[in-house]
Amino acid sequence: MSVEVRKRPRDDSTPIRSKLEPPKSTNPIDETTQLSQPFKKITTSLYVSLAPMYITDPITGIKSQHLDQLLMTYFPKAQGVVIGYSNIKLEEDDGVAKIEGSSPFTFLWITVDFLVWSPQVGDVLEGDIYMSTASHLGLLIGDTFNCSVRKHGIPRDWRFVPIQQDEVEEEGESKGRVKSFGYWVDENEVKVEGKLKFTVKALHTTGRVVSIEGTLIQPGQEISAQPVKSAEKSGKHMKFDEEDVTTVDIAVDEEDEQLPGYIINSDDEQDEDAAVVVNHEEEDSEAVESD
Repeated sequence: MSVEVRKRPRDDSTPIRSKLEPPKSTNPIDETTQLSQPFKKITTSLYVSLAPMYITDPITGIKSQHLDQLLMTYFPKAQGVVIGYSNIKLEEDDGVAKIEGSSPFTFLWITVDFLVWSPQVGDVLEGDIYMSTASHLGLLIGDTFNCSVRKHGIPRDWRFVPIQQDEVEEEGESKGRVKSFGYWVDENEVKVEGKLKFTVKALHTTGRVVSIEGTLIQPGQEISAQPVKSAEKSGKHMKFDEEDVTTVDIAVDEEDEQLPGYIINSDDEQDEDAAVVVNHEEEDSEAVESD
């Protein structure tokens, strides 16, 4: 049976996004600072349970059991970190909740407004430098959220200046927080410190914690900014010609191949502890002498 495969013609009107072109963020941009605004308000519905002790005050029970636990954590349904909530409403008609089976808990739908911090890839944000190492820069966004800028996200004309002794800030608002193993200087030999603008390159969520990976390089130019590696150190397997291989033959005596054998003293003894090691080479030498 033959199968004919036909390719669907591509619509020329559909633009093709380059692999190097970063995705565009939908967050608004502040015209004054040219920074993205990742804070937004969303309204969502939740199906929650209510303990019997809160049956006369369901709003307090919903806050205590469900909404308070979402604060400052990543909520997938909201696609961001919940900063606060407001405007809680019960969706059930006349405020009636459902009881399922023999469970003492009641179940109901609610609507709530969440204030979330929802950064997107491609956003331009600003953070305070709190750690500088030769491998990355550590930033703190809004004195709360972490961002890491790896070495390949730092411009190549910047360089790291190590120091012999670790420094910890002892004065000011950042007392005991800023730790440095050195510092970075830009192309003008100016020390990079304080606030730093960066572009969001990736978002990582582990459980309810979110972390950001940023870059200081223009979007779409990360590959060209990385150092060029030589082919000799590319990690590929090298092939050798047969002429370069030298074979050495080692002579082995046939007597060395003789192995000792195991016998039992008598046919009646079945215990393995009574086994004796006998060297056959001694038997052969005795037979030659007797002859």
